[in-house]
Amino acid sequence: MPALAGLALVLAFAAQARGATQSMVRVDMDNRADGTQVMSLDRAEIPAGTVTFEVHNASKDVVHEFLVVKTTTSAAALAMDQTGTRVDEKRLKGVKELEDLAPQQDGKLTMSLRPGHYVLFCNQPGHFAGGMRADLVVATPR
Repeated sequence: MPALAGLALVLAFAAQARGATQSMVRVDMDNRADGTQVMSLDRAEIPAGTVTFEVHNASKDVVHEFLVVKTTTSAAALAMDQTGTRVDEKRLKGVKELEDLAPQQDGKLTMSLRPGHYVLFCNQPGHFAGGMRADLVVATPR
């Protein structure tokens, strides 16, 4: 009987470990001399679960911010505010943010993501339109 109890405990622990998927995504943000803004991810798809975004502002002189939102809309198609320089955050639900990363500063944002499509972006004036955005797919764990 103790062997069965031990086996049940091991199986329960293994099932819990499988459900506790953890991922890390490295994000680099930079501005170029020609005015373009760049956000690069080390991967475009991760399994659902806990994710830590390790964000680096590679700029030498510009503050960036990092926002994450679940949406069916592609990054390039998010609605802009009346000024046309920023995404209209009021139209988005559940936005998570890592605010104001100074030049050469690193930051971390840890959150739980469900399967679906996410947009990652900087919403400093002109940065989103300049290209500082990325799509991320969160897949059902296998």
